[in-house]
Amino acid sequence: MEKRKKILAFLLGMLICLILVTTGQAQQVITIKFADALPPTWCYYQGMKAYKAFVEEKLPNRVKMEIYTAGVLGDQKTLLESTRMGAIQMCFITSAISQAVAPSHRAWAIPYLLKTAEDFYKFAYGPVAIEIGNDVEKAGLKFITWASAGERGIAMREKCFSNPQTMKGLKIRVMQDPYQSSVIQHMGGIPVPMSLAEVFTALQTGQIDGAELGPSLTVSGKYSDICKAYARTLHFRIPGEVLANLQWWKSLPSDVRQVLEAGIPVLRKVNDDYIDKDPGSSEPDRLKYMESKGIKMCQIDLESFKKATFPLVNELKKTIGATVVDKVLKAAGY
Repeated sequence: MEKRKKILAFLLGMLICLILVTTGQAQQVITIKFADALPPTWCYYQGMKAYKAFVEEKLPNRVKMEIYTAGVLGDQKTLLESTRMGAIQMCFITSAISQAVAPSHRAWAIPYLLKTAEDFYKFAYGPVAIEIGNDVEKAGLKFITWASAGERGIAMREKCFSNPQTMKGLKIRVMQDPYQSSVIQHMGGIPVPMSLAEVFTALQTGQIDGAELGPSLTVSGKYSDICKAYARTLHFRIPGEVLANLQWWKSLPSDVRQVLEAGIPVLRKVNDDYIDKDPGSSEPDRLKYMESKGIKMCQIDLESFKKATFPLVNELKKTIGATVVDKVLKAAGY
């Protein structure tokens, strides 16, 4: 009898321990580090804040999302690698960076692929773009979504240009990507690869004549304070992109993963509206603001630039495959 009591007491103790451990696991908070490298005045941060609010409201005491913006955890290349390694769980970068691990993402850089924001939405949230996005899985990443980062143009320190002939000889800052350098060369300019942190001083000192930037970043980055002209060349609509560590994503409880997925449209809408539609922050309003400051809007012959950059389409077919490029061109209505 005494032996039976000891066994029952032991089993009861084990049961209590199991309950305590299980309860502790159920109450364990999942921390998600979500980072970007651009200023908090940029659209990425707006979308990230809305995503955090949605997820934490749906999963109180289950998930804590920590947002790191303005490059406090490193530049976009660093954030990509940190996400791959699992040092952070999610990042908001650009396809110009993710193309290093998913070459098909370079298709976004087909010159004059998408003209308007509506063209972007139709393509970016359609099946072909999502299929391309998923190519990051080979690199241990989970593709979450594309997001608008607006149009691209060139902020000019002094003078305007209108076509490849008048752009000839102008030194234009580009991202540190050989392909983007090639685009500026075909457009007639001299590409100067440079990090964003160096651009303001380079424009001030005349080291460069212009910088490849969209209207929003031109204003939010204060480049409009030192530039006298802006050229809406519209050569790119390079998207933002949210990625997660694939192994971490798969390890999440299904209910947490479902909420993270349900919040994606919220992130996209806030991000996209901020840069494309919202009063004050949208690119149409940014362009009006620049004009109000006396910045000259260059008259651009878009067809001449599209013609000049067309050979790059065939170059891309050689580097990332004709199948991918042709599929993208068809889906985008190029």
